[in-house]
Amino acid sequence: MTIGRHTDRTGRSTGERIAAIQRNGVTDADRAAATRLLDVLLDAAANHDVTLDELDRVTDLPGACLDVIRTKSGR
Repeated sequence: MTIGRHTDRTGRSTGERIAAIQRNGVTDADRAAATRLLDVLLDAAANHDVTLDELDRVTDLPGACLDVIRTKSGR
């Protein structure tokens, strides 16, 4: 599992958040790529003082990152 650079208020890393998502056919490479994407997006959000917890209130960003990676790989 890729750990990731950001955590939520409960201390779960971005990698742990991605690992907890249940989708059929997800590979370790998909999860690693989704974790990297999530970290980059959260880096940008931090520039606006927005946290993962605040984003969780309006969207499933970890799930969206995994879905985008899977779509790009044709799965």
